[in-house]
Amino acid sequence: MPYSTVVVGTDGSGTAEVAVKHAGKLAADHGARLVIVTAYEAQGGDEPVTRSPAVLGDSKWTVTDRSQAEEKARYGSALATELGATSIVAQAVSGTPPDVLLETAVDFDADVIVVGSKGLTGASRFVLGSVASAVSHHAPCDVLIVRTAD
Repeated sequence: MPYSTVVVGTDGSGTAEVAVKHAGKLAADHGARLVIVTAYEAQGGDEPVTRSPAVLGDSKWTVTDRSQAEEKARYGSALATELGATSIVAQAVSGTPPDVLLETAVDFDADVIVVGSKGLTGASRFVLGSVASAVSHHAPCDVLIVRTAD
């Protein structure tokens, strides 16, 4: 069964770039709409940013500015275009990466969410889980986990 809407997230990391390229090729092959989303956690005032356990250990790639998030989503769009994707929506959404991916999948009636296999590393990956794990357990559609680590 062909996919008509593919959702992928990017945070600017190398592993996210692998997932975006895979999603771009998948969208091109299926003639599908590709939705590229970057989650950001806006920091305002003195309130601390709360993070879900899925992203606690991976704060290196936490995006905290909407314009920065939009830039990362546009870069993902350019990568996907190079691979032949033609119908692309790129957006920035406030929230944690798993929540944003899941909400985007519902909002766009996605057939598949593409996520990278690497996020957290070492022992924290087993204790805290990962974006891929959180998405795969709650997705309203298929989930394609792309191997993004050697």
